[in-house]
Amino acid sequence: MQENAAVPPLPRNRRLHLHVFLFTIRSPPKATRMPKPLLSNPVYDQFGVKPVINAGGTHTVYGGSRMRPEVLEAMAAASMSCVSIVELNRRVGEYVASVTGAEAGMITCGAAAGIVLATAACMTGADNGLMSRLPNSTGMKNEIVTQVAHMGGYVHNHATAGAALVPVGTTTSCSSDALRHAITTRTAAVAFLIAPGVHQGVLSLPEVAAIAHDQGVPVIVDAAAMIPPRDNLRRIIREGADLVIVSGGKCIRGPQSTGLLFGRSDLVEAALLNASPHDRIGRPLKVAREEIIGLATALQLFMEADEEADFARETDTARHIADSFAGIPGIRTSVEGGDLSCVPPGWYYRLEPYALLRFERNRPGRSPSELSAALTAGDPPIYAPRDRLTNGIMLNPFNLLGGEGEPDGKGCPACAKRVQGPVVIAAAIAEAKATVVPR
Repeated sequence: MQENAAVPPLPRNRRLHLHVFLFTIRSPPKATRMPKPLLSNPVYDQFGVKPVINAGGTHTVYGGSRMRPEVLEAMAAASMSCVSIVELNRRVGEYVASVTGAEAGMITCGAAAGIVLATAACMTGADNGLMSRLPNSTGMKNEIVTQVAHMGGYVHNHATAGAALVPVGTTTSCSSDALRHAITTRTAAVAFLIAPGVHQGVLSLPEVAAIAHDQGVPVIVDAAAMIPPRDNLRRIIREGADLVIVSGGKCIRGPQSTGLLFGRSDLVEAALLNASPHDRIGRPLKVAREEIIGLATALQLFMEADEEADFARETDTARHIADSFAGIPGIRTSVEGGDLSCVPPGWYYRLEPYALLRFERNRPGRSPSELSAALTAGDPPIYAPRDRLTNGIMLNPFNLLGGEGEPDGKGCPACAKRVQGPVVIAAAIAEAKATVVPR
């Protein structure tokens, strides 16, 4: 698949250049504006729901990421007019294609929905008769081949479209011959997973793409959480993917219920035909005009941002959080998620720095899972997930940025009424110190 021409920069006044976007978004100052989250929020208070300080990153369970004001403004403007959803998604898809190097793109209602639509597209193509039958795929090419190492928690979304999974290899290995023999006349696609914690020592994407394409089979790549770096958007296409799924509600900071699907034009067209508003398998996977505009706006801001500066700022914040725990018995700290020297050549990586608190096995007091639960049950509640691989706690600054958790000029936590970083640090230190007692 040939890459598109280089993406032109957007005009300074930030007028959205897609054909159907007829409004102007106010230009942000040099430092991108972020909303100040409230520890008390009246829209949640009326239902008795307490806001949570999210120090766990962009996990769906606590709402992903916080959208930028420009995204919210664009969504509000989009709600004022009615448009053709089909036309809107096609036109926005042109922009998605331009930034990913794909032939075509579209917006979905999340990454999991993207898997369903991508699978359906590979089984039906543009055949209306086949589309109307799903999820009954009897008689179709309906098998999705994937390496056992890539059988993640979301692989069942292929089955939602009516496909049958064909695992190949083991959790740590897969040979070219094994994959080649697993592909038959019933194979609709080969699925490939790129995700944090997924074993990458099996067949690589270029290897899988070469084997699949040699037998006329497309490759679907689930890379929902692998942005940033921005280059992953284009790299996955360069390395042979036919359809790629990326979450829109994580580090791109679009609406949490959105995702990107991009790749071969014929397959994206088939996905659009299988999607809402058409009465097909994707009808329940509706994406609103406000969400389409919201993700398109967030993607433009994401592409314009200074990635290196953002990474440096998040790394400094994570380091400050980690340093705050120095001297607490039984806890070792480090900053993870950004040391590229540890990434083997050719492997995919994600730039998401976070502070990791490693608990020594014989440390008295609460376990990491107990400490995490105590923080979640605190006032205010703090989401700080356990890292099962290291027996530790992760403190991710992504949703604490915009001044939150960052050191001031004196190297101390910035203290303001709505600054959450110091709240996280103080609560975690208090819980950690309180639990250093014999059981």
